[in-house]
Amino acid sequence: MTLHFSADPFASYSYRKALTPALVSSIGLAIADMADAVVLGQQMGATGLAAVNLALPLFMIFNLVMHGLGAGGAIRFSQFLGAGQQDTARKSFSQVIQITLFSGILIAVCGTLFLDSFMPLFGVTMEEPELYHAAFTYIRLIFMGTPLFFLSYLLNYYLRNDDNQVLASRGFTVGNFADLGLNIVFVLGLNLGVVGAALATILGNVISIVLYLPGLFGKSHALRYTPCRPSLSEPVRAFSLGSATSIQYIYQLFFYLIVNHVLIRGAGENGVAIFNIVQNVSYFVLYLYDGVSKASQPLISTYSGERNRHGYQSIFRMAFLSANLLGVVSSAAIALLAPWVCVLFGLEGSELIAQGNGAIHIYCISLVFAGSNILLENYYQALGAERRALLMATLRGAIVLIPCTLVFSLFDIAYFWWVFAVVELLSCALFALIAPRWAPIVQTQEDVLSQTIPCRSRNISELTERIQAFCQQHNATGAQTFFAAMAVEEICLVALENMFGERDDGVVQVTVIAAEQGDFELHIRDNGNRYDPFEKCSDPSDPNAMGIEVIRRKCKSFFYRHYQGFNTLTLTI
Repeated sequence: MTLHFSADPFASYSYRKALTPALVSSIGLAIADMADAVVLGQQMGATGLAAVNLALPLFMIFNLVMHGLGAGGAIRFSQFLGAGQQDTARKSFSQVIQITLFSGILIAVCGTLFLDSFMPLFGVTMEEPELYHAAFTYIRLIFMGTPLFFLSYLLNYYLRNDDNQVLASRGFTVGNFADLGLNIVFVLGLNLGVVGAALATILGNVISIVLYLPGLFGKSHALRYTPCRPSLSEPVRAFSLGSATSIQYIYQLFFYLIVNHVLIRGAGENGVAIFNIVQNVSYFVLYLYDGVSKASQPLISTYSGERNRHGYQSIFRMAFLSANLLGVVSSAAIALLAPWVCVLFGLEGSELIAQGNGAIHIYCISLVFAGSNILLENYYQALGAERRALLMATLRGAIVLIPCTLVFSLFDIAYFWWVFAVVELLSCALFALIAPRWAPIVQTQEDVLSQTIPCRSRNISELTERIQAFCQQHNATGAQTFFAAMAVEEICLVALENMFGERDDGVVQVTVIAAEQGDFELHIRDNGNRYDPFEKCSDPSDPNAMGIEVIRRKCKSFFYRHYQGFNTLTLTI
């Protein structure tokens, strides 16, 4: 039997549904990340821009923890749910959040107590007293808010993987726009300078956390904090999986330290200020790529947990096309508006604006290449192919970036900005050469059967025949073969009779996995109305109820989840 659909209708619908909230969140994050720089630039000029830029290494430390534990933990949470292990998913979340808060408190205390010793590492000394005091005040307050940053980002990651993208987007966006509004009030209105900018950032995260909290109590979602014994093993596994995301921030930490020292030495605070503008320009483009990655990651991880290669490849193709369309348009728009962007960030004087304009034009060339590399890195991470994701992150974040930065620092500042385009192109080329040998992916589908069919009696009959043949081919017992086919047939018939009403567009997707222990895992998805057959079919006079009850008793485990608007069942026979 051939597949009835050349494209996966579930993947297409789920991706479109997840994309808009993720992009809204990304735009909100870009605005929030730019807020400090824009407002301080307007009030304090190059000094304000430089002070914010000198704090970037600190944010890289934050990102190491937030994205390492957040991305890795959320992927494991999604994979556990995809495999029907809800209790394990909740325990994993609880242990990750415990270690995240502990880490946040520890960093806040150490950073606040020993900041005087750290300041030379950020690239500024008392030889520039105005810049030093501005940076010191801003960094100290950001250190104090560390636990709030960590909690906010962690909850956002998990909510998106719990089919709660709307709440995640709402909390993220409202918090980021609050950051912008509070910056205007505190910095421009109350004249609080860097103190106001830091307080606005912290309070924006507090607002996001308050909006996220209802997601831990919703009855229709799986995310819960359950009291459990603290453990390092699960957070370590989560961080290991998220290391491809987090390791790049270690690299960026060293990159920013090098760049700040180079620019301070070669061009003073004006050079650092232009670099800050270039970085902020990148947010509007690269955060769009990041938003697309965040929309596709839970879906790719879920399909990966189901071993449905056709599904996760379909999602990646859609993500790659949509992200690059957005990337090309936004990069071109920024390049056209470059002079006005410089004025927006507070640059004054025709010579300084001309330098900023040239830097933005050169940098825009690199953005689409950088975004494509980010998509590829996140795709492999969502699949659990950590070595490939780590390779891409290491190439573009250290092996290629650091040497190229040192080389380009020898040239005039006008040519320095070409380093970004060179790094992205060279990283992509090296990845294509190294990845197949260093991190090969063995793709085999001989132990997986995946079919997507119209939910009609004739198609169901053909599907059960295919499932029986698959089970026999993989040494299933007679009972396993019978009950696997029976489970699919009974659940599809229940869907046909109870979930679609008068509709004739019902679709069912079945994935059967021949597991290592001799079990067979069944993943059944349909686009009908919300309906749990194990809960609803309780009438003993109903023939379908009798069949479902037999399946319930013969299954080793079963799990129902309404995910992305679809009914999803996971059974082990």
